[in-house]
Amino acid sequence: MFTLIKINKSHFLILSISLIFFSCKKDSEEDNVEPPRDMAEQHIVENDSIIEFMQTHFYNYEDFVNLNPNETTEFIIDTIAGDNASKTSLYDQVSTIEIDVKDENDNIIKHNLYYHIIREGSGSNPTIADSIYVSYKGFLFNNKTFDSRKTPVWLEAKNLVKGFKEFIPNLKRGEIIINNDGTYEFKNFGIGFVIMPSGLGYFQNGTTIIPAYSPLIFSVDMMTINVTDHDNDNVLTIDEDVDGDRDFENDDTDSDGFANYRDNDDDGDGVLTKDELDKNNDGVIDDTDGDGVPDYLDPDN
Repeated sequence: MFTLIKINKSHFLILSISLIFFSCKKDSEEDNVEPPRDMAEQHIVENDSIIEFMQTHFYNYEDFVNLNPNETTEFIIDTIAGDNASKTSLYDQVSTIEIDVKDENDNIIKHNLYYHIIREGSGSNPTIADSIYVSYKGFLFNNKTFDSRKTPVWLEAKNLVKGFKEFIPNLKRGEIIINNDGTYEFKNFGIGFVIMPSGLGYFQNGTTIIPAYSPLIFSVDMMTINVTDHDNDNVLTIDEDVDGDRDFENDDTDSDGFANYRDNDDDGDGVLTKDELDKNNDGVIDDTDGDGVPDYLDPDN
């Protein structure tokens, strides 16, 4: 357990790191690779195993009951048996979100994401487009940890595996207290965990430490967030998802090869997005010709 997390002011920067859940790649050669399993069938099998796991396991919730709001403690999962026979199961504590995932044929397969908020946090919620400053642990159903960060790190939410990305908006950030010595303290930060099927993780893309088709568990402490506008065009990245499919890479209004969130002239009309967003500064996004398409996405205006 630790009371307060402190970092030097000069190090409070967005870090460029490569984590296991950013880009898991096969360790083996691509030759003779088994074709991916049918995603719909695999999800049924995994969802059954996840439910069974949750019904027979619990987390150390009693350690969090009287936890000081400025503290965290290690998240532990154990079997409901013996001295722990009366513990409340994971199954009786989690909430469920249904997430759409496209299979290799672009069919939508609905996946169940299970999560629980241990401590909500006192600040605002991040979006799936924001940067998050978190400590976390990722592990398998056999309790083997495949990645963890006790010291918080910055992550780009949009680059995370789908299950992790869709979970984080349910947590709230904490408060940042600046000390006289230039260090920061995080208080009242959100704490929670998520359990996801492989379709929301790495599916067939196994590694030496994460077998293919493995459900994953992450515990997360949400210290703080950075609301993002990646191209500085005054349109938040979360609002650059024009088609609302929660994928920022496939929105490219002017088809110039740069997704809108990385394009400072979204409609390619030669006028910067920020200069045609709200020309009269009335707080309303401009749509000069009233066609329902805002000027910054409409090359005719």
